[in-house]
Amino acid sequence: MSTKAYRKYRGLLIVLCAAVLVAGFAGCDSDQAEQAAKPRSRAVINAGEIVPAEEVRVAEYLQYYDQHFPEPQNSAVGLDLRLGNSVVPSEGGMVWLQIGLQTKSDQTESVSPLNLAIVIDRSGSMADDDKMPYLKQSLNMFLQSLNSNDIVAVVTYNDRAEVLVPAQMLGSGHRIQQMIDSIQPGGATNLHAGMMLGFEEVNKNYDIRRNNRVILLTDGIANRGITDPQQIAVDALAYNNKGIYLGTIGLGLEFNDSLLSQLADQGQGGYTFVDSTREMERIFREHVSGLTQRVASDVEIKVIPQQGVRLVGLTGFKGSPPTAGASIPLWPLGTGDSAVVLAELQAGAGSTGYRPLATVELEYFDEFAQRTVSTRQTIGAEMVSNMSRYNPTWDLEIYRNVTIQRTAEAMKEIDRLFDGEKYEEAWRIAVDLEQQLNEVASLTGDSQISEDAALMRKYQQTLAEAVWQMEGRSPWEDEGMPQADYNDRPYRGYTPTPNVPEIKID
Repeated sequence: MSTKAYRKYRGLLIVLCAAVLVAGFAGCDSDQAEQAAKPRSRAVINAGEIVPAEEVRVAEYLQYYDQHFPEPQNSAVGLDLRLGNSVVPSEGGMVWLQIGLQTKSDQTESVSPLNLAIVIDRSGSMADDDKMPYLKQSLNMFLQSLNSNDIVAVVTYNDRAEVLVPAQMLGSGHRIQQMIDSIQPGGATNLHAGMMLGFEEVNKNYDIRRNNRVILLTDGIANRGITDPQQIAVDALAYNNKGIYLGTIGLGLEFNDSLLSQLADQGQGGYTFVDSTREMERIFREHVSGLTQRVASDVEIKVIPQQGVRLVGLTGFKGSPPTAGASIPLWPLGTGDSAVVLAELQAGAGSTGYRPLATVELEYFDEFAQRTVSTRQTIGAEMVSNMSRYNPTWDLEIYRNVTIQRTAEAMKEIDRLFDGEKYEEAWRIAVDLEQQLNEVASLTGDSQISEDAALMRKYQQTLAEAVWQMEGRSPWEDEGMPQADYNDRPYRGYTPTPNVPEIKID
């Protein structure tokens, strides 16, 4: 798809997103723990296109990356606070506060039996070599990870929907896998019919003691049956309100990102995007267990700055948050899930010595204990006079996550500049991002960041071509890479670290 055609398609997504907003839902800037923004932006860049700003949900983008928070021992969810630098100038300065949440893994937590419907798009576009064959392989791996007493149904849809496997105990899973292997793609995409049939199969065995879920997989835009995103969302909400949750998985570029995000948001089941066979395997191996097994709901953190400290920024929050603090509702958490939010604090001048900077309160509903749990921690820094070289991202883990957040924010700016035909400015941002990512990768040895640096190099090629088309010249030149000046920064990957108004982040 050409850049022009893709941007026309993007305009359609904006219209669909607006339709969902009219319905009175949470909107397209979801607060759900989704993992689509990062792989979707990667797919767009690899396709030689410009990543639409509205698809780069910053908080969601950050959640995609592996974190190193310790697993809780005496609670379902652990709270982990970390500063970008534990030493701050006594004359004041900016401080990064990382708020990390971590749930127990499925190996250490009791697991409720599943009542699950897998809803599979089998329209003609799923015939691609990198879709249906690998989907079948990944589902086989997923089924092997389930328990024999889990209830599983399989629904397929193209022009119409049908129950391929009626809801039944999984048992060995062999028969269900045989039926999945028999799926042959063809036809259009009646997403609404498939989704509703999946809900009906789960509803047949609805049990509050089970984890009642639907997983919807699609690679296309709904083009048969009910196609109005507002109506699709309304019909799904009726089942969501009953306690049947919906997770969505998108494959390829030609689907309605905003609709799948909205469905997963209200369905509290997560939204992921697959742009490669490797990503498909990762999703089913690492994320679907968390997608299907909920540990905590109604998760909320409060960030309360201490005296002389102001809150000036939060991951995914547009504009300036309330300086005196904020309450942030987060997404439900499954087994083995982590969540991270970065808060920017501005510490005013004060005396030397230890100084508390912020208190963080965590509250959630423990799905296993069936009770509300609250905890709070205060974190502070040593205030030192005459600091000649203060670095607010001295801690490597904070530096890594701040760089990831800034990358997402910068991609939004690249899209804005590209819209304004400021192609060389956009290219320059991509060059700077590559250098920053390379530095972080060299300091941490993080393979995810190394891949991001290579991806940003590819993005520069797309942006340089736009400069060439407009000005008949290339902006390309040899870009020197800054040398890492500190190699002994603390990093959890090497050295473990011990231990308001409501706003939404995206």
